[in-house]
Amino acid sequence: MEELIKRRDFFNGLGQNYPKNESVKTEAISINGVSCYWFLPENEIRRRIIIYLHGGVFVVGSIQSHQSMVSHFSARLQTRILFIDYALAPENPFPHGLNDVLDVYQKLIADFPHHEIIFMGDSAGAGLTVSAIGNLSEANIQLPCGVVMISPWINLSCENDSLEENRALDPILTREYLKENVRMYTGGTPVTISSPEYINFNYFPPLLILVGTDEILLDDSKIFYSRIKPIQPNSTLSIYENQKHVWPLANIHSAPSQKAIAEIETFLKTLIKI
Repeated sequence: MEELIKRRDFFNGLGQNYPKNESVKTEAISINGVSCYWFLPENEIRRRIIIYLHGGVFVVGSIQSHQSMVSHFSARLQTRILFIDYALAPENPFPHGLNDVLDVYQKLIADFPHHEIIFMGDSAGAGLTVSAIGNLSEANIQLPCGVVMISPWINLSCENDSLEENRALDPILTREYLKENVRMYTGGTPVTISSPEYINFNYFPPLLILVGTDEILLDDSKIFYSRIKPIQPNSTLSIYENQKHVWPLANIHSAPSQKAIAEIETFLKTLIKI
């Protein structure tokens, strides 16, 4: 447990890579018993809410690691963002974190019936959006109007070719590290149930995937895009040259990070008529 605490502290420290956007207010709130945070920009576009799910291999990550990055997203997109601090493994293995997301989402659509709601997430959080949409689809519950994924981790089987092909390029993740965290996340649940790669979709919301060429998870994006594009024409896969895993977390002010935010902004305009 001591080692896990160290890992979480280190990951939370990534939130100090750059200052948060001071024009965005952050307010803590509990929704259906789940800890969440509102990011409220000064110039908010009404009737639009982004639900943000953080990465961290389902084991690390929190408001501390992601507050700065999400505040800049909120300011630039002029959109209120609800950050869900979902339950982490191994203390709370699958499906605890997923259930937190589903509980918050259903409360949100009940409380904001006339808002356009978008899922957005990075890495494991992006994979969690896929699992959530699978569950919502099965239960015939209203789906979000769009999905944005940054460096998604979707294949928990860890079998895609890019895991080895990009091993020397990716300084952040390894196949061994991912598998270790899959064991903690799944607990006693088979990967065929816990991994979003196994969900079959007849419909999926409009989708934007952003991923770097230097990621071992590159194939997760390519394969998922190839599955969704035939059933959702408004799907885009944007591959960023020489970028690492979730590059906006390292430097939101870099040219590739600013380009990514601009691309997200353009994508949102295809969903919502302001």
